Amino acid sequence: MIDPIDQLTARQEAGLKEMIDAALDDAIALFDLLAVGALMANADEEGPDARDHYADQLTTFISTDDPEQGQLADALDATSGVAALATFFAAVVALAAAQARHIANTNAADAVTARDNAIRSFRAAYLHESANALRDTAQRMLAACESADSRAAQIRRVLGLSVAQARSLHVMREALIAHAADPKRDAKSILVATRGSITAAQRQMLAKAIRTGTSSDQAEKLLDRHAKALRHARTKAVAGNAAHQIAETAKLTGWQIAQCFGALPADQRRYWQTAGDERVRLSHAQVPGMNRDGVPLNQPFATPLGPCLTPPLEHGCRCKARLVRKP
Repeated sequence: MIDPIDQLTARQEAGLKEMIDAALDDAIALFDLLAVGALMANADEEGPDARDHYADQLTTFISTDDPEQGQLADALDATSGVAALATFFAAVVALAAAQARHIANTNAADAVTARDNAIRSFRAAYLHESANALRDTAQRMLAACESADSRAAQIRRVLGLSVAQARSLHVMREALIAHAADPKRDAKSILVATRGSITAAQRQMLAKAIRTGTSSDQAEKLLDRHAKALRHARTKAVAGNAAHQIAETAKLTGWQIAQCFGALPADQRRYWQTAGDERVRLSHAQVPGMNRDGVPLNQPFATPLGPCLTPPLEHGCRCKARLVRKP
């Protein structure tokens, strides 16, 4: 029998991905390429001492460390996704409480606080990583030598990427620029400089572009396409992790509410459950053994990576907490 919480989480994951994609599309459309290019040109004139100042200005065009500010934050809030997350949280709380034969008041203060904290945590983490990627790229572009417009385009490309993705895109850009500047240069020497900085798939893509010959304009288009693919990959991962995290937090909240009303015993314990297949990471597979007798509802699980109140343990984790109802 399929768990209704799992079904609800899968639907929420799809909806969350659509929400983030829509917010990114809006933020990219609002990106003022001419204004950013002008800032780059001003920074060139003022020299290296002004780079940090301009990096701050460039970052705040789209996102900031403050999750309440920035174009990406505004675009995210303009969707109906945040409200949908609140509804999702309440539904999972109710389902979890029902597992304990209790009808939960999802508008109770504790439930609302847990809901708001879970949504705020997802939103802040996503925006913070996006801002860091933007800042890292802005600093790199301020130190680069190509045209201001080309460098501004690279800053726009990294909107919505993680820091690691943005850095790999920068390495690919450097290699393509080197090839476009000197098409006769040995491809091997260009690729050697990328070793350890890009994935095998990116290296293969780069090698093909160099082998077939790529102009500056073609390189820009290739980078645009690849940035879009990276964005979709991150959005999918973020949506999956966020839906899982919020669902597990809501489950625990529902159980705790049920326990407060006596539907679960005071010494009720919960247990860690992995997906049980070959994809389970070793650190995750060790958790059930480290918590053989389960843990109380208000205490974290012991894990090789440190205490963890609820799954997921890491990004991409498929583990769950389960309730074993005492007779």
